[in-house]
Amino acid sequence: MGADAASHFQACRDHAATEDALRACGVPFTSLRNGFYATSTVQFLNPVLATGGEIALPADGPVSWTAHADLADAAATILAEEGRFDGPTPPLTATQAFTLDDVAKLATQATGRTITRTVAPDDQFRGQLIGRGVPAEAADQVLGIFAASRAGEFAAVDPTLTTLLGRRPTTLDTVLREQLPRI
Repeated sequence: MGADAASHFQACRDHAATEDALRACGVPFTSLRNGFYATSTVQFLNPVLATGGEIALPADGPVSWTAHADLADAAATILAEEGRFDGPTPPLTATQAFTLDDVAKLATQATGRTITRTVAPDDQFRGQLIGRGVPAEAADQVLGIFAASRAGEFAAVDPTLTTLLGRRPTTLDTVLREQLPRI
């Protein structure tokens, strides 16, 4: 969704540089500004899925978690309608943004296990990642997700995906029910 040279998240800075390079070429282009992938929430929940428990993650902000399948359908529609977008698309997002506190509640409902969320200081979380073998640069990139969400970079909710699909996008609740094991 994000393409901003000043983003807290490296991938968004990379997207901005790519869009700048495409503009400089002088040829028509379309850049898909996809919402943050809903299945990413499963990665955050993995440590507690089997038994329930507490996920300790850095402070965050609302994120419009968006289903891959919806984004694939939208991309197909955009490809089939050449010229529909000139340059970047509006944000292709679900209809609601959720915090990780919300994700924990939805995961509890989806799995039947109690999952709670606490806030871990950034430096503690980074240290845990590095302690599990994650390279420091990758740990910093993961922290960038949390910093960007705290800054509201992933909170946008836009009707463009709904319009492209001709229906309401898949909800985060549905993605979690499909992806998470139930007891």
